[in-house]
Amino acid sequence: MVESRSPEEDSGNGQEDSALSSNASPEPSLREPIDQVVHRILDIEECALEYIQKASARYNEEADKLKNELSQEQKNLSDDKPNSHRLLALRSIRSTIRQIDRHNKSSPVRTLEQSLFIHLFAAFDKYIGDLVLMLYQHNQDLYKNINREIALSEALKYDSMDALRHAMLDKEIEAIRRKSYTDQFKDLENRFSITLTKFDEWPYFVERAQRRNLFTHCDGVVSAQYLEICRSVGCKFKEQKQIGQRLDIGAKYFFHSCLLVAQVAIMLGQTLWRKVIPGQIDKADLHLVHIIFHYLSDEKWAHAISLSKFALSLPRVSTDEVERIFTVNYAIALKAINKGAAAKKILDKKDWTATTYDFKLAYAVLSEKYADAEELMKKIGKQGELSTSIEL
Repeated sequence: MVESRSPEEDSGNGQEDSALSSNASPEPSLREPIDQVVHRILDIEECALEYIQKASARYNEEADKLKNELSQEQKNLSDDKPNSHRLLALRSIRSTIRQIDRHNKSSPVRTLEQSLFIHLFAAFDKYIGDLVLMLYQHNQDLYKNINREIALSEALKYDSMDALRHAMLDKEIEAIRRKSYTDQFKDLENRFSITLTKFDEWPYFVERAQRRNLFTHCDGVVSAQYLEICRSVGCKFKEQKQIGQRLDIGAKYFFHSCLLVAQVAIMLGQTLWRKVIPGQIDKADLHLVHIIFHYLSDEKWAHAISLSKFALSLPRVSTDEVERIFTVNYAIALKAINKGAAAKKILDKKDWTATTYDFKLAYAVLSEKYADAEELMKKIGKQGELSTSIEL
């Protein structure tokens, strides 16, 4: 895996100590809301992995326990038992039957799945607001596009123009959040003069958002609105859905949804970052490199592949080195899922002969040219020209 080092990291800890001693407030970074939503989604995935499995196991254990209790109590009803024993057994049987009825009507796994699925989009909703807020903080000219009327008496309640601006922005953000995702993205496209929905996964992101609404309001029962919105964005179902049908989630759908929401969040943040603050493309590049690097470190190959595709489709990156890092990390992820030929095809789109030894080594290893890799390792020695392992 290849990860680039930022100028700030190269400067060491002295600069950080100086900033702390001067009580200077660091400029807010677009990486903050992106990192926050990524970690919230990872939290949701980890909760699902640990607690849904436990809930399922406990549910089955309880079923076995109740079955055994009922069997034992039925034995106490035999004629050779005293009447007092039989009466107690009958009372216990009635209690156990009530517990069995409650158990059969309970669905802890479904409840956990639905709760975590709904929370997945709650995290995304918060992210949208945080992202817009950060963009406006970085580019004050954006306030000029807020077309809101306010009564003079209301305006005079604020202590300063900054306070008034912030209040107006809060109202803008709340207005955006209340919209459907299709309308939210249209709003953002108009607000920032950029296309945001021209990617293959968009229809399936919208479908999941609509399914979230079904679970929130009607326990997953398909509505006409759900079908109409899915059709309008070109979502194609493997199995046709019918009005009144009750939808499930399941592990495969759930974890793919986590991948998809994370992908959309990162792509949205990166795209708007580059559009609104073009002078920070180098910072946006470095952040995207870090995200892909950490996905590779965690062996989240699908996440790394989807973001690497996005990275290589960007109209502009800061340096050729960054583009090569994206290429190498994409190839690593492909090779990890036994797509070596596809990885080689990606690598061969570039000429690696005039690059650093680090890149040549990466190409040799991924191309399985191990003799070349051995020679390059001897030339590189203990310290290469790129930082390959940075803890943030």
